[in-house]
Amino acid sequence: MPRDDVSVKKASGASLRLPHAHNDVVRIINDTLKGRVAEVFRSLIPAFASTSGEEFYDIVMANSEMLHGCISIFRRNRSAFRNLLVDARGRPVNDDFVALRCGRSVHDVIAMIVRTHAKRHFKATLGGDPNDPTSRAGAMYKAINEYLIHDWQVSLVPHYAPLPLAKVQEMGPRLLDIRESEILDSIAGATKAATLLPIHSPRAPAIPDLPQPEQQWWKALNDPAAVKVLGARPESETRELVAALGEVNDLVHADLFARLGLSTLQAAVIMVTAYKLLGRAGFTAQFGIPGKPAVVAAIAQRLDKREVGPHTDLKLLPQMTEAAFRG
Repeated sequence: MPRDDVSVKKASGASLRLPHAHNDVVRIINDTLKGRVAEVFRSLIPAFASTSGEEFYDIVMANSEMLHGCISIFRRNRSAFRNLLVDARGRPVNDDFVALRCGRSVHDVIAMIVRTHAKRHFKATLGGDPNDPTSRAGAMYKAINEYLIHDWQVSLVPHYAPLPLAKVQEMGPRLLDIRESEILDSIAGATKAATLLPIHSPRAPAIPDLPQPEQQWWKALNDPAAVKVLGARPESETRELVAALGEVNDLVHADLFARLGLSTLQAAVIMVTAYKLLGRAGFTAQFGIPGKPAVVAAIAQRLDKREVGPHTDLKLLPQMTEAAFRG
């Protein structure tokens, strides 16, 4: 995790300190969601005008459709929240991956919201304390929480709950490849019927006729070591990833891969993690042609600070990459 106890100096010499303890950050974010954020939403949604911030928070967090709707409202009316979207110096923040005054980014806060919603839903539908791994709700939350990171997953939470725990544990990061509730429902139904769906072939697919750079990415993504970390995926999705990775610009190869001394396998894990965080359009915008040199340099520097290099274990790279994007 990135350090949150970094001091930021004002021009006058005064020091602003970001909250450093995890519990302090969570408390500040929750208080803001129930206070100033809820106030903005109540001004935008007439039906909640007379609802207290605490009540608004509880109602929305308990309802997938309502929470999804509120996130959509935030996306469409970001300017209404401009007084909240500022960094430690009070400067406007327009990037979801830049730290806010609280020390966390919009991306981090949304991931926190998705997990909070999942906890409440699992408690209501599965029973038990979601913070207790020995309960049904807690076991499910423990198995899935690190994969609850995107706003589009809010509407999928009710479809995650019926999945057998063993299937969630087996799928791991592959859950992030599924955006359709119908697919989750079919997996749950097939598993309960003891008829497992063939999620992937045990044999690596043959290398298709691709340009040389893409062939290297194809081999890397189908390497057993990479599959163990990233999860297996249908051949069509591998082709899409390979196409995206084949378009990364020369600066990425020089300032990121070469600078850190990464192997092709390590580079593949880092790039696929970035792809999952940013989506195809965002990934291409930052790492494609022409790309964003400043972003590439910043990510390389943050990974370098975390001592990522040729000897870094593959399984550590997704978490380290996500942390580098957070700042």
